[in-house]
Amino acid sequence: MTKATSDFDFLNGHFDVAHRQLLKPLTGSDEWDEYAGTCSARTHFDGAISLDEMQFPTKGSYGLSLRLFDPEAEEWSIYWVNSTSYEVFPPVRGKWKDGSCWLVGEDTHDGRPILASYSWSDVTDTTAHWEQSFSADGGETWEVNWTMDFTRRETAPPPLDIPKVTGDFDFLVGSWDMHNERRRPALGEPAEWYDVESTMQVWTYFDGAISFDEGWFPTLGFQGATFRVYNPKTGTWSIHWINSQRGRLETPVIGAFTDGVGIFEGPDTWEGQPIDVRFQWTPGDQQARWEQFFSTDGGRTWVSNWKMTHTRTS
Repeated sequence: MTKATSDFDFLNGHFDVAHRQLLKPLTGSDEWDEYAGTCSARTHFDGAISLDEMQFPTKGSYGLSLRLFDPEAEEWSIYWVNSTSYEVFPPVRGKWKDGSCWLVGEDTHDGRPILASYSWSDVTDTTAHWEQSFSADGGETWEVNWTMDFTRRETAPPPLDIPKVTGDFDFLVGSWDMHNERRRPALGEPAEWYDVESTMQVWTYFDGAISFDEGWFPTLGFQGATFRVYNPKTGTWSIHWINSQRGRLETPVIGAFTDGVGIFEGPDTWEGQPIDVRFQWTPGDQQARWEQFFSTDGGRTWVSNWKMTHTRTS
């Protein structure tokens, strides 16, 4: 298989990070906060997903970047999450050119619409430089408000000593063989079921509050990933699917675990028609089950179309 991209391979591993952050962006202030942190990163989808966890020891918080490569547009979308709000911020998008990267997206700051940008530059085997800028005039002028200077370290950083907010998906960490039963077509009759074998590897971040898996479906010709983010205020998870053929964060299903079973639902489309989607998780240490359902009547009835039985391998 041809490697999709190696753009963010330089970030794999562990880094010490020197932060410099403008305290009051877009106000004319020149008051900066300087502090130290760490970063640990890995790639998935043979380079087409880059994911890092940042630790801010002096602030007692985490940050995470999820980077997705769109194989058709040949550009990156980067999503930011922090453990202060657990919000998935709107993405910035862009490309690498001549050793640097510039990505731009719409956002808000203090209630007003702005443009936000990320840039990567000065990349070597052991160092890199990153900057965030805001524009309040549609991109005519930019103000840098956050810089990071990365220096590679040989060992993983120590964990943060902060309270754990959830362990809902901790059961899933590790490696699994998966037996898939799929309905063809997902909706409609006549239908048939067929079997597919796959494998999956799962990690957690933010001490359990973010869960990420990568799945391999060799007979179907694609890889799949799931990005799960917990909201401590509502006690719910947002679960996004990522398909290696599309390279984007799909519409999430949202829900929680009750009495040992996780139910997660949300709107979507299937072959042009609006539907509702349900994921159902039954956890287990050595074996777990997941099932997907579609509804075309607002959730009154559900049709099962995908069942997975997970068996732990490590």
